[in-house]
Amino acid sequence: MKYSLRKTPSHLHLTYKYGEANGGLLGRNLVLEAEGNVLTLEVDLSANLLARNKQSAWYLDAVALSTNYHKLKSLQCPDNLVRARLIRVWEGMQEPKLRMRLVLHPHGRYLYEVAPHSLFMGGIQLDVQAFLEEESETTPTETTTTPENEAAPLAEADPHHRKHA
Repeated sequence: MKYSLRKTPSHLHLTYKYGEANGGLLGRNLVLEAEGNVLTLEVDLSANLLARNKQSAWYLDAVALSTNYHKLKSLQCPDNLVRARLIRVWEGMQEPKLRMRLVLHPHGRYLYEVAPHSLFMGGIQLDVQAFLEEESETTPTETTTTPENEAAPLAEADPHHRKHA
């Protein structure tokens, strides 16, 4: 069964392990899917990659997540509506387990086992317990070739191709 927690954008705050920089992203279409006693919160972060300004904080934080997804420590959502709806479903289950799927199309879909905590000032924090790599869909990072790298094999293959001073 699926429960819509929020369709409109909600600000999210991410923290990473090892003292990495914190990130702030907009999450859309927060959906809670229940299968047995397992709840999976899915958050679509793809819109952050559509920014025209490739120097904007949201774009840069989305790109950072695509490379540091395995270092994610926690995600905070200060939205009281999301918190209330999540708690309502959580309390109606016996021994619930919570997972979180972050969708960052086209870079991947990252699945985590998380533990929820209500925040004193409202909202909710999801602490990452484990990154579920086998159930995640990650896109390999693209290697960029430079003109120097492309010219090197040509120079080695052709002994007559030399630069003259």
